[in-house]
Amino acid sequence: MTAHPRDPQSADDRHASLDGDAHSDPRAEHGAGAAIEPLPSDPSWPFARFLGGVYVLPYRVRLETPGVFATVPMLRGVWGAALHDLDRSVYDSVFAPDGDGVGQRSPGYLLRAAPPDPAIAPAMDWILIGETARRPDLQETLWRAWDIASGMGLGPHRIRFHLRDRWAIDSNGMRLGAPRAWSLAEVRPFHDGDPGTTPLRLRFDAPVRLIRQGRLIDRPGLPDIIVSVCRRIRAFLPSARHAEWDAASRDWIETSRQVPAEPWVGDRLDLMRYSARQHSELELRGVAGRLDLPGGPGALWPLLAAAQWLHIGKGTVMGLGQPKCMRLPPPNQQT
Repeated sequence: MTAHPRDPQSADDRHASLDGDAHSDPRAEHGAGAAIEPLPSDPSWPFARFLGGVYVLPYRVRLETPGVFATVPMLRGVWGAALHDLDRSVYDSVFAPDGDGVGQRSPGYLLRAAPPDPAIAPAMDWILIGETARRPDLQETLWRAWDIASGMGLGPHRIRFHLRDRWAIDSNGMRLGAPRAWSLAEVRPFHDGDPGTTPLRLRFDAPVRLIRQGRLIDRPGLPDIIVSVCRRIRAFLPSARHAEWDAASRDWIETSRQVPAEPWVGDRLDLMRYSARQHSELELRGVAGRLDLPGGPGALWPLLAAAQWLHIGKGTVMGLGQPKCMRLPPPNQQT
């Protein structure tokens, strides 16, 4: 479902629903069993120098939410409240890290609806990022907070929900035998073939909120997306790497201006969420749509692949700004 740009609709009950849409599974669009080429291991490879230091630990969590149409903002709210009351220091380090002038300055997690699969729906992806992904001591407290949150319940009637199963997943979205944090330098190509030259479609089903000079970018181009990816990754790098990263980012942003791209196709799609702190609903304005790169993304593909796990723009902790990277359909099959 898309929203008309002159009559934006709330995405609260659509993008964030944990029941999903059987037509939007990226595995069905470009194949889950394609041969995968490893990334270059040479430390001089520019992306590996940086992405190898940013870790993620994604979990897929199967839920039972009887009598409640659960959304990502609802789950995040109750889990955050439970964690805040359980251990304020852990809450601060995960929800609002200050970096101490050295470490990461962005929340160490995000929540999003899992890819649609009738066998496990409703389900969510809970992705731990940066220092949080590598701290088992923190993770024990975070899981305890989920147990408490399930008893606190969802919705106005506070109906209890259950975490029925959970498992760690790899960069292909496949189940891992045991939880393991992996670096963004391990991220795999998003389709078979040369990821730099294969025609690519960047699709945003959930709203993406890119802001320039205080205004929403309603027709983002590749440079806008690369700027946001670079900012997002920077937030998880140690400050000692920032100058080097910033210099490299300027080169990548300039490169993005040379990549052939079709015009953005999409509409406004806004998210309404309830703020317990402000006791009111907040509107988060965004856009959903696609950007086609008929000649492929060139050398920028590792940034776009990494963004599938970090997301970009505002509201990433609630699953906003996830680019889905897929092979561009032939002209006679494009919609």
